[in-house]
Amino acid sequence: MKSKILKITLTILLTAGITTLVSLATVDSGSRKVDSIKITITDAENSLFLNSTRVRTHLDAYGPIVGLYEDKLPLKELYDHLMLIPSVRKASVYPTLNGELNIVLTQKQPQVRVHPEQGPDFYIDELGLPMPLDPVHSSRLPIIHAKDINEADAGLKFLNSVSGDEFWASLIDQIIVDPSGDIKILPRIGCPIFIGSGQNVEEQKKNLITFYREQVKTGNLKNYSRIDLSYKGQVIATKYAHLN
Repeated sequence: MKSKILKITLTILLTAGITTLVSLATVDSGSRKVDSIKITITDAENSLFLNSTRVRTHLDAYGPIVGLYEDKLPLKELYDHLMLIPSVRKASVYPTLNGELNIVLTQKQPQVRVHPEQGPDFYIDELGLPMPLDPVHSSRLPIIHAKDINEADAGLKFLNSVSGDEFWASLIDQIIVDPSGDIKILPRIGCPIFIGSGQNVEEQKKNLITFYREQVKTGNLKNYSRIDLSYKGQVIATKYAHLN
């Protein structure tokens, strides 16, 4: 009987203690002011468009945050405000026990720049979504010339198919996608290269390298105005008219 009473008493005391601690923590949290803001950019070395200075400037446009009591912090509104930054992929906002407001941001990663027939240029990010250009920084990426983002998709798929290949990376500067989805490469050096669509890019690469080597040996590479790789197993090169 005594043992049962002791257990009940301990349970009551433990419950009361926990309730008191929770109440104190709640009161302490509500009475704690934000005295600083810590901004963290994940994968910061690859974050060209986001930095703490630019984020703080964006927060200043929202209004004063330092000095607010934690229970008065409009966390959802702050989150929504941060997500208005065009280059932000993810954001988290939370206060810490030492009066610091933590802001953690992840930047979108642009893959290509698109030059459409109408309207301003834009990036396509890692999710295949349009992303506006940054007013301060420019990312050096392949440029796709296409009517719109839908036509640019063929160029993006081609670039994804050769991603990580040093040869294509060193060769490609710009890509033109026509309405039928055919692709033409404007290389960093040399004449345009017609790829077509739905081709075996690995075979095209081997054929192009063989052609380049032969022409470099003879010194004739600069004589060509166009290279066509769209025919299986062939390289059809067109010389400038005055050289025919």
